[in-house]
Amino acid sequence: MSKTGRCIIDCDPGIDDTLAILHAMGSPKVDVVAITLTYGNTNRDNVTKNLFTVLHVLGKEVHASRTSDLPEGHNRARLENIRTKKPVISVGATKPLVVSPVFGEDFHGPDGLGRMHLNDPDLAPSDWAEILGLLDPERMGKELDFAAGDLPSEKLYTLSKRLAHDEILYQLEQAEPKTITLIALGPMTNLALAYEKDPTIFARCKQVICMGGCIDNPGNVTPVAEFNFHACPHSVHTILKATADPDPEKAITLYMLPTDVTHTVSLKSEAMKQYVAPLGTPLSKFSILLLGYLFDLLVQKLNYTAMNLHDPLCIGFFIDLESEADHTQVGWKVQGRDIRIEADGSLTRGMLVVDRRIKSTKSAPGEPSKTQVVVQADAERYLASMFYDIWGASYP
Repeated sequence: MSKTGRCIIDCDPGIDDTLAILHAMGSPKVDVVAITLTYGNTNRDNVTKNLFTVLHVLGKEVHASRTSDLPEGHNRARLENIRTKKPVISVGATKPLVVSPVFGEDFHGPDGLGRMHLNDPDLAPSDWAEILGLLDPERMGKELDFAAGDLPSEKLYTLSKRLAHDEILYQLEQAEPKTITLIALGPMTNLALAYEKDPTIFARCKQVICMGGCIDNPGNVTPVAEFNFHACPHSVHTILKATADPDPEKAITLYMLPTDVTHTVSLKSEAMKQYVAPLGTPLSKFSILLLGYLFDLLVQKLNYTAMNLHDPLCIGFFIDLESEADHTQVGWKVQGRDIRIEADGSLTRGMLVVDRRIKSTKSAPGEPSKTQVVVQADAERYLASMFYDIWGASYP
């Protein structure tokens, strides 16, 4: 019998964050306790707007007025299961701990969602800003007809007035120890703030899974750094250091998915056209519009016809880590590494330093870590899982 894993997703939606959120919400093996928001791919107000947009569309996908017309079966049960998920939403950090902010808008668009809000200002639900008091709701649109039809939308969230790092601590304190995993898909500022405020409560988490860093691959934002770790390297240092804390009440387990492994799992534009576009559902229409922007950009800038599934792969790893008796038997390979991060270098900000020495009379500079690095994944297995859990589509 499959187990259900409980998690808090800390993210900065973002195109690939959107797929990760949709996969977590769609999988019967994932209980999304909370979604906490941080700056990253764009500013925090934009990522908040983007999250409510995604959940608004997903709410149309699973609304009873649509699912009641579907025949009994796995797909209807899948959609009805999504309707039961009501993660807490909490907004958090607006900037890094120390360094100057950088954003990923050159890749994700100036709104963080592939220019969708700029091309059609009526995309977001009209009350997204009003409910959190972030921006003037009069500037927001009221319809979603062009992408998702005029179906009503199921409300798939609850709201928290706590800042994200406080919400993380609250959820961990309320839960049994070692039952909630923290999944970090953006800069880890919220996690570092939570750890620094109360490391003992933070260490009640089962583990931290993060997308970030590059080990042997070149960087994707500088020659040596991956975007999430470059955005707030001091927060990464805090979490790395916590893995080797001598006090067991404050030590954590960290699984890192660097670009070395996330680059091995890609979603091709042709697969979306073949398996998702024909579905004609609110979510499939939205997804085709969203990913169409990115696929066009990748062709123009890099001559790629596929996108790497950086953030979504963390969800796949979490699912198998929680539900499989031995995740190594389903394609995952993990290696323990002592990793430090360069936080202050003008050319090397966010660069990871891995101690590869077998023997030495001198210890490496900086503070050690005990990091579990994911180095291998089964791409086809993950894609099949993602296509079904998000869209109810078979792949291949």
